[in-house]
Amino acid sequence: MIIKGNRRELEIRAASLLVSSFNETLSRKQQVCFGVVGGRSVGTILDLLRYESVDWERVHLFMIDERLVGIDHPDSNYRLVYSHVAPYMVPANLHPFVFRPGEEQAALAEYRQELEKVGGHLDVLLLSSGEDGHIASLFPEHETVDSQDDFFFVTASAPKPPPERMSASPKLLSRASTAVLLFLGGNKQQSFNNFIDDSMPLRKCPAKIARTIDSHFILTDSNGGVRET
Repeated sequence: MIIKGNRRELEIRAASLLVSSFNETLSRKQQVCFGVVGGRSVGTILDLLRYESVDWERVHLFMIDERLVGIDHPDSNYRLVYSHVAPYMVPANLHPFVFRPGEEQAALAEYRQELEKVGGHLDVLLLSSGEDGHIASLFPEHETVDSQDDFFFVTASAPKPPPERMSASPKLLSRASTAVLLFLGGNKQQSFNNFIDDSMPLRKCPAKIARTIDSHFILTDSNGGVRET
């Protein structure tokens, strides 16, 4: 489903879609795993969730992408996300990727184990597309989008700085039940056009991974006007 509107309308709608997805998942399962990207686009949406009726003791948050820095570093995606969710989420249910220089593979194994303890896959995703159509740290025509890992991986060559990053793999994202994908801002027009262009291969527009997920909602302020398809 493609939903168009102005930014504020879409942020409110995204929060509502996430809440519906959480509660639907919790009607079937003991807990829900919520995968979140970093970036400025998601902050307001995470703030809005504070006022929604969700059993937060049953919601676990994992990072879909992270810079290879400490969780207290100014560039940490988790630090940004934490600043928005700390007022309402249970601290024990927040799962940062803990980076230790020279121990990247061990950190990946530990992060996978944390996810496996609560079900082994991400149920609900909050994604945001970059200007080039990347999501998480999966970049167009780059080794990251070709990753065959089942869970998470690290790269030292991301084309967007910083080059050292952790990312959920395409396989892990595709196993989700629901994805909310944002194209917000005038600089996302081309990436949205690529996303809806059926002739554009996924490798050139990794955001298309969202289309492989059974329930996906695409929110964009491109071209204005409210429309759902």
